[in-house]
Amino acid sequence: MKPHLPLVALAAALSALLGGASHAAESAPRAWSERLDVADGDVATLVVPRVDRSALLAEDDAVLAAKAGQPATKRMRIARGDTVSARPDRDGTWQDTADGGRLWRLRVDAPDATDLQVGFTRVQLPEGATFAVYSTSERYAAGPYLAADVNPHGQLWSAMVPGDEAIVELYLPPGSGEPVFEVGYVGAGYRDFTGRDGGLVPMGGSGACNINVACPLGDAYRDQIRSVAHYSFVDGGTWICTGSLVANTAGNTTPLFLTAAHCLDTNAAAATMTFYWNYQSSTCSGNTGVSMGQNQSGAQLRMSRANVDTTLVQLNAVPQASFNVYYSGWDATGSTPGGIIGIHHPSGDAKKITEDANGISTMNNCIGTGGGTTGTHWRTGEPYSQGTTEGGSSGSGIWIPSNDGGGGAKLLIGVLSGGSAACSGSVPNAGYDCYGKLSVAFDGTAANQRLKDWLDPGNTGSLRQQGRDSQSTDIVFRNGFE
Repeated sequence: MKPHLPLVALAAALSALLGGASHAAESAPRAWSERLDVADGDVATLVVPRVDRSALLAEDDAVLAAKAGQPATKRMRIARGDTVSARPDRDGTWQDTADGGRLWRLRVDAPDATDLQVGFTRVQLPEGATFAVYSTSERYAAGPYLAADVNPHGQLWSAMVPGDEAIVELYLPPGSGEPVFEVGYVGAGYRDFTGRDGGLVPMGGSGACNINVACPLGDAYRDQIRSVAHYSFVDGGTWICTGSLVANTAGNTTPLFLTAAHCLDTNAAAATMTFYWNYQSSTCSGNTGVSMGQNQSGAQLRMSRANVDTTLVQLNAVPQASFNVYYSGWDATGSTPGGIIGIHHPSGDAKKITEDANGISTMNNCIGTGGGTTGTHWRTGEPYSQGTTEGGSSGSGIWIPSNDGGGGAKLLIGVLSGGSAACSGSVPNAGYDCYGKLSVAFDGTAANQRLKDWLDPGNTGSLRQQGRDSQSTDIVFRNGFE
């Protein structure tokens, strides 16, 4: 099992996160403090089919086996997707609350799931209403979420909670109008994304050659490390990839996030994204102090292009100040550096760092998307000097090393498409990876096919941009613990 914060530490972490503000999303789920007319175990239940972990893992293995010996994409499925329908006017359990409000609960049961995600569609909430999703097996909750957290698509996608049973809660304050929403999706996990029961293939089980970002290799890249998040999204089931928050030439904190097009390339998928910040170990060995508590939901597609396998989204909210994120700088000159540094979440594990000090080269798209365009990607590995990439690393960035003398040190130059690189025991294998070139993705035929309209909104013509710290004080999304 992957270590996690004890409940006392979780409460302390939440207190620090909230900073004493009076935002409604700062509280725990209402049911945790309310006198309940009906116990959680007796709440009306939405049951989805039993999760056959072995069968789902076998499906994933079959896809990989079909690509044996060939470069493969490195996105990873973590949950089966079930389309459902539950509405407050016909399903669930209502009760009055002590303050004169109302509380609606629905139990979601996915037998043998390792964790659960809930997607809400057609959401219209009255002011002051809050959603939460909480596990019945421990004091762990996603949310509460406010009306302001509903994305422009009229949807709300929760973070994952552990266990095979969860309670969906809606609280309406006194005098509220009627809500309109539908529980439309349940992601039934089978890879133990939250790291609670070990699973058959637990998340965090990346290969032994991977290197925690807390190790000395990460010392020169502490800022760039803060720009990297892994995220989940819905595409049939729930999947994970990695990406990076990037700066623009306007000098503001527009939250632009760079990842791979094979992970997602539609606005519908972008709406389902949940970003997990600072999921990393505080020590070089093991996973110490890791937490998924810093997360936010929803984004809008800005550009996507298949041949260079690059997607840019804009988060629906600026990451809150306590997340201490960084906006990575970038280099679109196309100059070839002497090596690269990669930062990513292999197999959904705590954040890792990879080095190729052996030199990189140009190649075609190794995963075959976007037709026959040549020279769109960087070729890395064969082998890496330290670390590697795995499923879940897709979309992660590579940076020019800090000791590079060409003027682009510590700037991002590409995003991971895939490859054959992996661990061979405690060392990298001889496989390679290909990364879509930021310099190729920078230009294109239209704004939705190129990066420059978004990364250089003032059309300055700059092909290099230094990174910068977040200046945000916005508090919009959070994960609640007690």
